[in-house]
Amino acid sequence: MLKITIHNEPDLATFELEGKLAGTWVDELKHCYRMLSTFPQEKSVVVDLRGVSSVDSSGRNLLAQMARDGAELVAGRPLKEYGVEEVASRNAGLGKATAARDKKAVAGRRPKIESPRRKPQLSFKNILFATDFSPSSAAALPYAEAIARHFGSKVYFAHVIPPEAYSLVLPKHRETALQQAEGYVTQRMAALLTSSNFQEIPHEVLEDRGEIWPTLSDMVDKHAVDLIVIGTHGRRGIQKMLLGSVADEIFRQATRPVLTVGPEIPPQSAAGVRLRRLLCATDLSSASAPAIDYSFLLGQEYGAHLFLLYVAQKVDEKPAQARSRLEEFSRAHMEELRRAGPKAGLEAEFLVESGSPVERILKVATGREIDLIVLGLRSSSNTHTQPLTHLPGLTAYQVVSLARCPVLTVRG
Repeated sequence: MLKITIHNEPDLATFELEGKLAGTWVDELKHCYRMLSTFPQEKSVVVDLRGVSSVDSSGRNLLAQMARDGAELVAGRPLKEYGVEEVASRNAGLGKATAARDKKAVAGRRPKIESPRRKPQLSFKNILFATDFSPSSAAALPYAEAIARHFGSKVYFAHVIPPEAYSLVLPKHRETALQQAEGYVTQRMAALLTSSNFQEIPHEVLEDRGEIWPTLSDMVDKHAVDLIVIGTHGRRGIQKMLLGSVADEIFRQATRPVLTVGPEIPPQSAAGVRLRRLLCATDLSSASAPAIDYSFLLGQEYGAHLFLLYVAQKVDEKPAQARSRLEEFSRAHMEELRRAGPKAGLEAEFLVESGSPVERILKVATGREIDLIVLGLRSSSNTHTQPLTHLPGLTAYQVVSLARCPVLTVRG
């Protein structure tokens, strides 16, 4: 077992270790260390090894990497006894207990770990509302209207005719069938605009044919869209496997934030849309940082109450330790946004749960009467995105399908 105590100061982070640096505890230390790369300010790092009784091979590799990054290793005996011989000579002259106690005196001699400074922005100048004219799409329209009115946005009404709509038509009749389909879309779009309240909101209709997401993606890029709004049927199980989900495809591949309205949300008018209570679920990874940023900025914009939720999945992770990690991770980002942003005055409430992330997120959202859930998505190597979780069965789509409020997904 390893006890990890982090002493965090504005320009210095000290990792005080006690016990055995081995096995899964190496991963825990690595996770804590990587959190530093998400902090907006520069930090020097000290690793206090005086309480460490033994180090396995993976632990030695991690210590060596930390030293190469510029961390100062402080030990009660020669570092080579820990098996970190490649950095022993470099650290030999730094002292032992004195170096740990007088951190500020040596801080100027230690290399800094630099983190990229993000520019806080919340601009929804152009909104793309993707519709298939279904009741699910209609349920999302009031949210597009409400956000557009608040931000003074222009709304693009988009519909794409997919290849499967005319794939069974004989080639000689295909062009005629396409013209009929396009005529139908034009009529439905006109009816949609007539029945909605967009007369005073700048808007434009976009109609095209092709694969749905690639075509929508081109529209997003061409018109500099800041936010995508969609509704979903919320298909699950075998139905989703057979029919798929356009919404799932969109928010997994979109580089812009996507607001998805699921099937469990009660009908709402634009006047009734309120964003007073926001819930941001984070796994404390760097990929979740943009979601925290959006949550904070939206909370400031709407004067909302923000809840930050971390669902602990490690059996041996104590609630107090998990809460400390959540607060330290989140406050660093929020303080940077406070200093750089034009508005201030938002406080967050930190929540820690354990168990299934989907179940915990939904339970908190219901119990706290949340108006909007914000989730981060991390990129994977195949250009799709993975939800921020360690559980293979969890997807953001599950939360979207079951939540009784909209879900904003933000790609990290």
